[in-house]
Parts: sequence; structure tokens; C-alpha cells
Amino acid sequence: MNKTNRLLLNRYLIIFLTVSLAFFLLPGSFAQDQKVPTEQLIKQLQEKDRRARLAAINELAKLGETANSAIPALTLLLKDQDALIRSSAAYAIGKIGGDLTSVLPILIELLSDQNEGVRRDAAGTLGKIGVGAKAAVPQLTNLLSDKSPSVRRSSAEALGKIGAEAKSAKPALIKTLKDQEFVVRINAASALDAIGLEKEEAVTIWAELLKDQSEHIRSYAAEALSKIGPDAEKAIPAMIDSLKDPDWSVRARSAKGLGKMGAQARTAVPALIELLADQDRIVRANAATALGEMGDAGKPAIPTLTRLLEDREQLVRMAVTRSLDKLGSTSVKMK
Repeated sequence: MNKTNRLLLNRYLIIFLTVSLAFFLLPGSFAQDQKVPTEQLIKQLQEKDRRARLAAINELAKLGETANSAIPALTLLLKDQDALIRSSAAYAIGKIGGDLTSVLPILIELLSDQNEGVRRDAAGTLGKIGVGAKAAVPQLTNLLSDKSPSVRRSSAEALGKIGAEAKSAKPALIKTLKDQEFVVRINAASALDAIGLEKEEAVTIWAELLKDQSEHIRSYAAEALSKIGPDAEKAIPAMIDSLKDPDWSVRARSAKGLGKMGAQARTAVPALIELLADQDRIVRANAATALGEMGDAGKPAIPTLTRLLEDREQLVRMAVTRSLDKLGSTSVKMK
């Protein structure tokens, strides 16, 4: 290495060491990453610079409930002329939480805002309030037909979080189950579940949703029917059809639901026996478990179940062993 190169190397080394030392020692450096106090952020909310205000709102949202003292200042921003400021403030208030009774009227008013982001975030915060936001149910119900998918999604979710107090929204939510956006549909389904449905009404709705184009919704519907159990008897034909669903979770949950119906789902036995050859281990295990709940109707499955004692998955072997025991088989013990 010649003299010139050595000098350059030494110069770069000195620069590197100086920058590194400053990084670790200087106050406010990246290494320390000090948090800005809530009081300072509240003052920053009053600045004229839009970016400064948005940055303060974002930081307050990150602080969560510890920034409760900022709620009054954020509430004032819900009336700001800038739509992004209004929506960001609504979002931050929801993240901070606490007693938001005083903010409720303004949030409800924002559900009619011309900006979809404001409507979306106002609905989201009302959902965070939960049952305390029951006064917003009529407006949230109207937003289920909003032109914006994000607003419809947020409104459906909020109604679900309000729960039983949002029962007047049920007809609109049922209609929303046919929304073009699957996220909106699944939020509507979840909301109906949270609000509560009469069993017969629920069976009809979930059975219909087993044919939804979204595997997520079909899986949700199958699980909902499984929770209903024996009272979901009218859905048995639809659940049997779902045993051939391309999505493994739909097949698994449908099998589980049929098992919970016991002998009254005996017509599912042939399809459940076929499912014992499924590629997914959870599906095979759930099918085996379901067959064990069928009583005498499940006995035709004993030969196939016995062969599954050699299944490569322990989960399946355990389910098979329990079912063979319930069916009164004297097959060999699980390996």
C-alpha cells in the first residue's frame, strides 16, 4: 500500500470513528431515540404546518392510552378543514381510548362527512367505543350501503362491536352478506354473530354462506354451524356438500359440525369415510372424530378407520383410536 492510500485510509477511519462516537453519545441521537412528551405533542397539534400536526397525531396514536390528556385537543381537530387531519384525529382518538362520551356526538356527525377516510375512521373509533356507541347505530347502518368498501367494512365491524344493542341493523347486515367485497361480507357475518341471531335464522344464513365465493366466509359459516350443533340439522345437506370444498378449513369445519350433530347426520357417513383419505391431516382427524359420534350409523367406517391406525400423523391416529373405541371396535391399539 503506497503512502497516498494509507493517508486516505487513515482519514476515512477517523471520520468513521467520529460519526460512531456521535451516534452513541449525542443527546437526541438515533441510538437513544427519545420519546417526545405528550404535552409537547399537544402543543404541536396547534402548529400551522400540516406535516407537523399529522406527525404529532401519529405519535399520540402510538402512545395509546397514556396520551389520554390529548383527547380534548384531538377532538378540536375533528372539525379541521383538512380531511386527512380529521380522519387521523378520529383514528388516534380510537387508539387512545378511555372515556370517549364527550367525543361521541362529533364522531356520529363525522359519519356524514364528505370524505370517505373520515367516515371510515369515525366508524372505526365508534367500534372501539363499543356498546357505548349505540346511539350511532342508525348512521352506521346507513353506511352499510356507502359507495366506499372501506367505509362499509368499518361500519359493519363497528356494529358487531356494539353487539346486541345494534339488533336493528340485522336486516341491513343480512343484505350486506351479498356485498361485492368479501371483507365487507365477512365483517357483516361476524357482526350478525355478535349481535345474535335466532337459531333457525342463523342456520339458514350460514348454510347459504357455505356457497360463498370466498373460502374465508365459507370457513366462517362452517364454524358457525358447528357451534350451533344439533340444532343445525336443516343445514346437513349443505354441510355434506362442503365436505368436497376446495379449501381444507371448510372441509375440516364441516366435518366437525356434522360430528356434533351425531346420529342425526348419518347421511354424511359415506362422504365422511371418503374424507378419511384427504391430504390434510386436520381434515382426516375431524372426519374420523365425526364418524365416532355417529353411533351404529358410523360402524361401516370401522375397516377404513382401522387402516388409519397406521397414518403418518399422530393427530389422526389419536382421533381414529378414540372413534374406534366409541364404535365398539376391537381393533389393534394405536401405534
